[in-house]
Amino acid sequence: KMLISYVDNLPTGNEKGLFYALDLGGTNFRVLRVQLGGKEERVIATEFDQVSIPKDLMFGTSEELFDFIASGLAKFAENEGNKFHLPAGTKREIGFTFSFPVKQTSVDSGILIKWTKGFLVSGTAGRDVVACLNEAMERLGLDMRVSALVNDTVGTLAGARYWDDDVMVAVILGTGTNA
Repeated sequence: KMLISYVDNLPTGNEKGLFYALDLGGTNFRVLRVQLGGKEERVIATEFDQVSIPKDLMFGTSEELFDFIASGLAKFAENEGNKFHLPAGTKREIGFTFSFPVKQTSVDSGILIKWTKGFLVSGTAGRDVVACLNEAMERLGLDMRVSALVNDTVGTLAGARYWDDDVMVAVILGTGTNA
């Protein structure tokens, strides 16, 4: 089944600034912080962390899961060293790679169709997963907002395209398959 992504532009390599990414697609989630320097400097600095999701949260409530993820993200964001520079007056933005079936309604929102990959979290199917994450970050007082929701294939395509203008396609062959 093909689901629209609402991503209609690929990275040019000119992107600059501090960006965060969150990847939820299995029994753990990954958080990434990257300082991009455009065509000349490309990636100035990068850091990441991986956090295992306890089994009980894979069968818990939506609020429990997203609060756990937001808490891990907050701990990661606390350690933003001086290699990373957020321009004055700008807010931390995060790209959210969500590797579950979602019916996207815009580039920064999407309704979970159903959980897969061993997850059976109550109260999430039929809801906007970006809203779930944003609400969890707000409950923690984390000054960050999701600016893009992508599946793992779109995330892979964007990352590869930043490095190489000739990249036009990405494929995921893992717990799920996506192209």
